[in-house]
Amino acid sequence: MARSKGSPEESGGKGRLPAPRKLPSQSRSRSLVSALIEACLRILQGEGAEALTMNRLSEVSGVAVGSIYQYFPNMEAIVTLAFDHILDEEATVHVSALRERIAGLALDAALREILDNMVRMELRLYRLHREFHLKYHPDLKVGMRTGPYETTRQYVDETWSAFVAMYLPALDPLRRDMAAYMLGIGMRATIRATLEDAPERVAEPAFRECLLAMALGALELRSSS
Repeated sequence: MARSKGSPEESGGKGRLPAPRKLPSQSRSRSLVSALIEACLRILQGEGAEALTMNRLSEVSGVAVGSIYQYFPNMEAIVTLAFDHILDEEATVHVSALRERIAGLALDAALREILDNMVRMELRLYRLHREFHLKYHPDLKVGMRTGPYETTRQYVDETWSAFVAMYLPALDPLRRDMAAYMLGIGMRATIRATLEDAPERVAEPAFRECLLAMALGALELRSSS
């Protein structure tokens, strides 16, 4: 049976993210957009989001403001591509390395590695551009980029449900489904809520320990440490 793509929220895709006016098709226009993405990231990382203006972007990238507006209706559309660049890097480099690290680990150790990586990535995006990250958080799921997933439910089923089944094969299927949802969706939502409410807490070791306790609680387990 074919899967329904569902709503933007269910799909976890990029339906709400600001889009460019047009995508580059020729080598010259692709180079122009690449220069804008590189300049956008350089400004965000070196000067902060408050310094990211069209004039500053034009100055750093060497692209005229008029040419920028030919491709992008506003600054958020440019930041979208900058975040795309970061998320693609996370999906292709860091997720692959994470899978190698957790191979053969006990459940609590594997969860610790996964949650540490989740916190690291969310902090990276938050520090890059706080307002953009919090506003578009539902559409910035790196997990959706690691496979041909059409919906968030499909992603959870094919990754987290499989993870839980591998470690706890005797767990009731309905319980496994709920635990997988809490691991795949609930942990990330907790990080996002804390970043908005008390961002200084997210970098604290105690926060990651509490996340691990929550994850193990969803599995009705306790940490062995």
